[in-house]
Amino acid sequence: MNLKQLIVATVLAFTAGNSFAQQPLNLCCHPNDIKDWTPGKNADDVFNVSKVPLAKRFKEPTLMKANSQQFYEGQLCNSTILYPTCSMCPSQGEINNFLGYQPTYWQYMDKLVYWAGAASEGIINIPPAASTDAAHAQGVKSLGNIFFPPYAFGGTQAWVRQMLTVENGKYIYAQKLYELCKYFNFDGWFINEESGGGSESEWEGFFKDFYAAATADGNTTAELQWYNASWTPNTTLLKTHKNTSQFLEYGAVNDYRSYASSLNCTTDEVFSKIYAGVQCASSGATGWMGNMDRAWGKTGHVTSLDLFCPEVSIWETPAKAAFKSNTSNHGEKAYAIAKTVFDNEEDMWVNYDSDPSVIKQTNSSYTWHGVSSRILERSAITAMPFVSNMSVGNGKHRFVEGEIKGTADWYHSGMQSILPTWRWWIENRDGLNVSIDWDNAYNVGSSFKIAGNLTAGSHLIRLYKTQIPVTAGGVYRVVYKTESNITLVAKISTNSSTTPDVTIQPNVTEKNGWKIAEYNLSELNGKTIYMLALDLVASNAVSDLSMNLGQVAVLPASYSPTAVEVKDFVSSSKLGDLKGDIRITWNYTWNEHFDHFDVYTETVDGTRKLVGQTRGLGFYVPAFERKGTDTHINVELVPIMKDGSKGEVKKLQLDYPAPKAPIVTLSVSPKSYCVVGETVTVTANAKGNPTSYKWTLPEGVELAEGSSLTNHEIKVVARTAGKKLLKVDVANTVGTSNFESEAFDVFADATESNEVHNVVKGKTVVSFSGSTNSTEVPANIIDGITNPNSTSAKWCNVSADNEVIFDCGSAYRVYGFRIYDGNAGPESGVDQIDRYTIELSQDMKTWVTVVDREGTDAESIKTDYIAPHKGRYVRLRPHVNGILRIWEFEVYGKDDNNMTIEVAPAALRLTSGETKNIVVTYALNGDERAESFTCTATAGSKTTIGTITENQAACTFTVPVIGNKVIGTENVKITVNNGGAYKERNVAVTIDTKTQPNVLAGATAKLRKYNSDYSYEATYDEYAVKTLTDGDTKKNGCENIEKASVNKRDVWAIFEAPTAEGWNLSKVKIHIPENNKGKNENDTEGHVNNTIEICVGNDLHSMTTIKSFTNLGDVSELEYILPEYKKTKYLAIVCDLNAYYYASLSEVEAYEQYADAIPVVGALEVTGWNMDVIAEKNIDDVTGYLDDASCALYAAGCKEEGAIAGNDRKVKTRSGFEFILPPYDSDNALVMKNGGENTLTVTNPEMCEELHFLFISANGASTTSVVVNYEDGTESDAASFIAYDWYSNSAAGDEAVYGLGRIQSSSFDTRLKFRLYEFTMPTDATKKITSLTVSRTSYSGYPTLLAIGKKGYKPNVNAIDNFGQEEIKIVGIYSLNGMKLNNIQKGINIVKYSNGTTRKIIVR
Repeated sequence: MNLKQLIVATVLAFTAGNSFAQQPLNLCCHPNDIKDWTPGKNADDVFNVSKVPLAKRFKEPTLMKANSQQFYEGQLCNSTILYPTCSMCPSQGEINNFLGYQPTYWQYMDKLVYWAGAASEGIINIPPAASTDAAHAQGVKSLGNIFFPPYAFGGTQAWVRQMLTVENGKYIYAQKLYELCKYFNFDGWFINEESGGGSESEWEGFFKDFYAAATADGNTTAELQWYNASWTPNTTLLKTHKNTSQFLEYGAVNDYRSYASSLNCTTDEVFSKIYAGVQCASSGATGWMGNMDRAWGKTGHVTSLDLFCPEVSIWETPAKAAFKSNTSNHGEKAYAIAKTVFDNEEDMWVNYDSDPSVIKQTNSSYTWHGVSSRILERSAITAMPFVSNMSVGNGKHRFVEGEIKGTADWYHSGMQSILPTWRWWIENRDGLNVSIDWDNAYNVGSSFKIAGNLTAGSHLIRLYKTQIPVTAGGVYRVVYKTESNITLVAKISTNSSTTPDVTIQPNVTEKNGWKIAEYNLSELNGKTIYMLALDLVASNAVSDLSMNLGQVAVLPASYSPTAVEVKDFVSSSKLGDLKGDIRITWNYTWNEHFDHFDVYTETVDGTRKLVGQTRGLGFYVPAFERKGTDTHINVELVPIMKDGSKGEVKKLQLDYPAPKAPIVTLSVSPKSYCVVGETVTVTANAKGNPTSYKWTLPEGVELAEGSSLTNHEIKVVARTAGKKLLKVDVANTVGTSNFESEAFDVFADATESNEVHNVVKGKTVVSFSGSTNSTEVPANIIDGITNPNSTSAKWCNVSADNEVIFDCGSAYRVYGFRIYDGNAGPESGVDQIDRYTIELSQDMKTWVTVVDREGTDAESIKTDYIAPHKGRYVRLRPHVNGILRIWEFEVYGKDDNNMTIEVAPAALRLTSGETKNIVVTYALNGDERAESFTCTATAGSKTTIGTITENQAACTFTVPVIGNKVIGTENVKITVNNGGAYKERNVAVTIDTKTQPNVLAGATAKLRKYNSDYSYEATYDEYAVKTLTDGDTKKNGCENIEKASVNKRDVWAIFEAPTAEGWNLSKVKIHIPENNKGKNENDTEGHVNNTIEICVGNDLHSMTTIKSFTNLGDVSELEYILPEYKKTKYLAIVCDLNAYYYASLSEVEAYEQYADAIPVVGALEVTGWNMDVIAEKNIDDVTGYLDDASCALYAAGCKEEGAIAGNDRKVKTRSGFEFILPPYDSDNALVMKNGGENTLTVTNPEMCEELHFLFISANGASTTSVVVNYEDGTESDAASFIAYDWYSNSAAGDEAVYGLGRIQSSSFDTRLKFRLYEFTMPTDATKKITSLTVSRTSYSGYPTLLAIGKKGYKPNVNAIDNFGQEEIKIVGIYSLNGMKLNNIQKGINIVKYSNGTTRKIIVR
């Protein structure tokens, strides 16, 4: 799962039932995210599956041209942006948004490339399933995009190197890319290679492996299209397969037919392989006539064209800003914009006359002739049944047979119909116009309205190019609406011609105001329909014709379609108290009779609403309000067949939580603090359909004139100083909430109110969900600058849901917040936050929501004052429909105490075993010293805190800190607590070593001087030297390099570990001769090195920079101690020199982590398994089953696909932990179908710090309790684990493994939709574990424990280095607060030893 998806998953976890952010998103990721991808691994995967198969197009025997300049050979690839932010592209369109981009002129396209990808969002993007459905229906290939951006746009060659990874002789990502194509049902990839880093031969092998995977799967249409800004065809790549194609650089329009011989293909096939690029983003959708003339001349075609982003002028210019605004993307403004967009599209694809038969423009000032003037329309309509409901893919309503069944603006490309081939070729057309009508439709969402002045006589409307054989009659059906006196006569061509040769009169019936004209096709038996047309016949002129074309269909005689069978109709959604949103998924097998699904919701009173339509495997119903006290809502899935008949309806019931009394919060304005005599407005924000309010005011607060104690909002006047507790009783039909809160503080005068300040300014960012780059991060929004000069001085992230946590450094009484949103800074016209929450916490465990707002995107500066609340940590969760931009975030508060503390030193450096003191100086500044007045110090695993002592007279605490046997860094948190009022400081501690050896001493370094800026392809001179490891820290060890540096990152010193295990690197030290001074090529003295990087990795083509020393001046030694050790095969010191200076390093040292500090991970060997539930070769191998249906798991010896593990019995989970299953040939699981305790005995009692458990649960979800039993007779608290049912139609995202099969009576379940769960449990690392007590604690479900893993350290991890051999005795036992104890007691004990060291011991 990629970072973006991890963030979204995290956001879903805390918003389910509140913000309702379950919108499924299109897959957008980086190479790391797909390496271990399996079908359904991500919760959104099922929503992104296209179900419409790629239709096969035909070339008619005699070209059926709309005009004489049309030819067939030249192809058009449309490389277009379908959604403005690729990482936030919804899987199934959107509801309450009318403005999604809808390409509809598929008859002129041959391929669709989803132009997407950004370094900060994801470089691998599958095409939206809905767009693929629309393309496939008309025979257009749909390609995803892999964008390797240039360096200036965040690109890195590391992604290219990763993509070209070879394992066991195969390009593993080539196979994975094909697997993505297969599962999501699209046709291949556009590879946009602008980073560099791969050789032609590597890409050639990559392409071949991709096609090998496709061929092995029987796929003959899969395609890779290549782009690397080249002006000439790459014959090496183009020859890898007949389907390989290339996008040449913009303007490279030439005759490429001569390449046929070198590509081993026909001249016609060259047109599908070589495309000249056309820069429509800058030229506009109608500004490339010169390219068209050169490629597709009036007398024939010489090449094909690839259009880059024609949507910029078609859609982006008129629609993008409104599309991302929740107030403008639906309703009348949106309808007007959509009309402009569809008009723009028609201008490009057809022409300005809206008639493909016109080749000479009516207005001579136009030079644009339209794509239809040169490209012959394509079609894939080759059989009955054929139905078009004239849907353009968006709508104001949802229609079923002329009736409105749901009203809400929407777009969904997958619900497009196959629209008429010729739009619009109407004879005797003068005075007639054709437009989209979203107010009248027969089915789905739109129809075409023909309106204007109609002359008397015939008006032939050519509709569809087809190749439908008629063998047993059939019906040509046209559904239309008109009040005009006209007749629609069927005109059909049974020859490959646009001139009809068959006329059929209609049989007309009516339904819901629509006329249904049916034309009997029995007279055409044995013939083929090449064209469907209508003759609009009027006996007299009609001055105000208005006719809607709602459906065109060709159906078999006596048609009785085979309905699709829906399986596994489920929802994982949980409804909230007041709102809900719903994700539903299902499965079905596509057939040629199926059209789409209708999705309905039904409330308790029977109100039924059509909320969605799709052809996919899932649908998302966005947030809706609970209706009164409804107990549930029903969801119905209705299969709709081509003739409008319905398949079996599937139903789900989703229950609401029991209705509650109102949920109340208070907001205060203008501020939640004031001075005596001022007026404050207090508002009770109640959720849960409140019906009444009753306020109670405290002393010193009066109701302002004109205000009422029974309104939800009151104005009050502060008469006395103090914290004012207000009470309000809010009732609804369920009950009454008696809410009270300190609503505001009243200060005696302005002096105290001036103490309220921005308490987060300059403080600490604890964590955040992501940013577009390493510069535009949340630290920028607490720097105190609300309108910076730089546009980079913001927090920017391409994500809808975002989160940041700030640490204010101490607890404050918080009054309010202010957000300076996107348009409040140096940028304008950008996306803004449309909803957000703000939470406060004192410990980062318990959070209280103090702000929860929606509909805020119009506010550039968002200000919220709350009822005063104590907090130290602030969590901001903003949602934006686009790109997040925040310039500043302010938190208004004041100290809740006057105490101050200082620590010295601010940073501490220790060696293993060394003790140093931190001195804490405090001042109460008038606060009373509480009875409980303490100082505590919290450390991590790298240090031990000694006994803290106080010198009350000096107002100091002394905190001893001892370095453990480890190398690294951590923070020690010092807290002085005065009866609950506290102040904290952090001290950065570095633990070094005096005893670990320098692993580079005497080693050989590879010293490289690159001949250009560093890249994977750059050539270099290399020297094997020992002068960097000879112990001489003064002499330059790089004298082999005689050339001056003129390139970036061009000097590398590379060290390789002597064994395959590599180094556990913890410290690097670099020595520079002459204090980093030297003479350059011009004999000018100055600083030599500008930047020195420390890089690590297991592949020299994929090195990671772990530390950069920049802007170097006078310096002779650089040192970096890693916070945590890095396992690496290579260490590289990379120098970026000032121009024309010579390489200058003298010595490099490196130190490994202590062996005792390296975690040990493995299996915990136990006895007590009670069943064998894994079939090694067949079902007879097992002795028990996981459920009541005799089902078990199986190993790869039974069947590879869906196996839990291979012969090595290893199971690697989503977290990366590797379990080892018990042997297959004996009992290998603990199956718990009943209650009661089960004991697993540890074979060899041992210590560890964490246990990992691998569970599966059959017959529903189950809960299991685990207790750890120690050798000293003590036991742990019980840990409780919930495993959900082993079957799921799609991955939920929290499984350890998804995609397993099962075996039952030698029959394999091929759905591969079973899952495992992993749970972890901390243990006391000072005690040996002897056994585990495992119990099923739920009434339902059958939990099964399959494996146990351990994680810990070698026994002496916390030992002190160089103790000596003397006997060590305990000389004192103390409590955490420094009180001396007689014996170790329950809780935390500080034990002091005779050698002067201390140790923390925890007794539970």
